[in-house]
Amino acid sequence: MYGIIIQAIVIYLQETYGEETWEAIRQRAGIEEHSFSLHERYKEDTIVRICDAASKLIGVDRSTIMNSFGDSFVAYVSKYNYDRILKVLGRNLRDFLNGLDNLHEYLRFSYQNIVPPSFFCENEHRMGLHLHYRSSRRGFVHYVIGQIKAVGKTFYNTDIDIRIIKHDESADSSHVIFDLRFENEGFNTQVDNKVDDKDQFKVPAYFFRNLFPFHIQFKKNMDIVSAGSGLRAIIPNIMNKNLLDVFVLRKPVFQFNWKN
Repeated sequence: MYGIIIQAIVIYLQETYGEETWEAIRQRAGIEEHSFSLHERYKEDTIVRICDAASKLIGVDRSTIMNSFGDSFVAYVSKYNYDRILKVLGRNLRDFLNGLDNLHEYLRFSYQNIVPPSFFCENEHRMGLHLHYRSSRRGFVHYVIGQIKAVGKTFYNTDIDIRIIKHDESADSSHVIFDLRFENEGFNTQVDNKVDDKDQFKVPAYFFRNLFPFHIQFKKNMDIVSAGSGLRAIIPNIMNKNLLDVFVLRKPVFQFNWKN
């Protein structure tokens, strides 16, 4: 766990409840550090311990505190110009949510040992979408909710109602499906721009293959039937192989099959 996440929580607790309260929380949580270096790594359970201690001392339930931690993080990182990255990640909230994994890949340049969660969207409609969240960390569901709501309000002037519709946890992972309700302007634009007469936009197969030299075409059984010239140059024997024998899906995190 990198210090930038923990330090944002420290600043929030100090500004909201005062220095003395933070000191009491720190001691109760068994935290030796008084502050945290942004690019240093700390124990994975640090935030959980701070949250548990804060909940008992302040008298606020754990979910509410984690939500506040997530909300305050968005304001905190804006001080270090990370808001520039958030602002350009998408023209609207829909694009931002679809680009969350790309954001975490970008952060690897600054935080090389980051262990990021994975996100992907599905069931999109005019009034929202479903967002899948997977993480090797447990206990951060409401932290994520706080972050998403803060991003929507701060950068897209959009209020988001978030409901948990599925929550599975194992010893080493967490999988949550959020139902996000908001005015999905990006989806509306996509629908409005659809063309009724699709025949006028047909593209010959050979033209498509030349245009995308790294494309892959495969059947329901995942057998590869077509691959771009650039990809064949790297993997000469790729044709007619099963996709699962050649590639491993890193992001998003879900079962690699035709249905998904």
